[in-house]
Amino acid sequence: MKLVEEHHEERTRAEIAAKISEIWARAVERPDVDEYTDFYFHGGNHFLAPVMMQSINEELGLELTVRDLEQARTIAKLTDLIYFEQTRIDRSTVVPLRNIHGSLPPLFMVHGVGGNVLGFYSLAKCLHEDQPVYGIQAQSLLPDREALLGLEQMAAEYVADMREVFPYGPFNLLGFSFGGLVAYEIAQQLKAAGLEVGLLGMLDTRQPELMRGVQTRGPMHRRIAWRIRLLYLRTHRRNGRLRYLWRRLRERMQRANYMYAATKGQGKVASSVRNVREINYVAGVSYTVRPYPGKVTLFRAEHDPNEQPLPPDLNWGQYALEGVEIKDLPGDHGRILYQPGLNALAAELTVALQEVDAAEPSQMKTAEPRSGRVSMEI
Repeated sequence: MKLVEEHHEERTRAEIAAKISEIWARAVERPDVDEYTDFYFHGGNHFLAPVMMQSINEELGLELTVRDLEQARTIAKLTDLIYFEQTRIDRSTVVPLRNIHGSLPPLFMVHGVGGNVLGFYSLAKCLHEDQPVYGIQAQSLLPDREALLGLEQMAAEYVADMREVFPYGPFNLLGFSFGGLVAYEIAQQLKAAGLEVGLLGMLDTRQPELMRGVQTRGPMHRRIAWRIRLLYLRTHRRNGRLRYLWRRLRERMQRANYMYAATKGQGKVASSVRNVREINYVAGVSYTVRPYPGKVTLFRAEHDPNEQPLPPDLNWGQYALEGVEIKDLPGDHGRILYQPGLNALAAELTVALQEVDAAEPSQMKTAEPRSGRVSMEI
């Protein structure tokens, strides 16, 4: 996404949200729409999506795509995307989300498989007013960088960018789903460099061996029924369904190509054939977990819509040498960053940050953030 004009008029977040809400309600033919309602599950589909995006682009002077909507899915996240873009500073994987001049050690939130950090904005606003928060977006989203297939290589880039804005630590990390694996590897590399890691938090992140093992669990008829339900929820017209199925087939072919390249030691992807989600998927399932010399804090969703029996620690206990602290949250994996689970997550995260801050040596708390290279690019 980008602005049409180089010096576009800046709007407040409330103005952007009001305009998008108006267009959104008109598209789905509903008088009122909630800021956190998922477009595709409440009246929207792949036929209406491009029509609505065209209206938003014309009225706000933007160049949004349907892919932007698929990543955001709600008015709140789409508003954040536009607001971030109009205040963008520079290109980096590190995105300032909240109060970068606060006195507390910053929290770095690592992207999920989709690559962007929009989902963290609402969570950041719920934390202590003195808490600096940065997001780490996928390196494969940045057009001026080579997209990497290896999770270790991704993490090395993120560490370098993190240290540009906060050189010495202590580093607090929180990763959502796939991002938990990245946070785990970031923590490994920081520890290996002799740097302090405070919180290593994971939001419903399965250990890769467990993730590979549950891909085909469950009765076949249930998995097929779920896929068909998703297809009909996301689009109501036949041509829309065909486009959706073709896109899914193309993505699976890309995944197979990335997986083949990874097995052959080819660690980079040309910009013309990038698919951020599939790149991250391959990096996740190919990652080899090593024991971590510290504690993992696992924020786990209580409900699993697939009803798969999983161990409470999602298999991290055998690798976290100082143990796994499990914090149960209401809702399921897909809603862990939405209300009502968002408030519960913010409360548990605040407590976890306070605990590691109290446990850190006093000399580690004197490190000041450096006003280095940061970005508002999503």
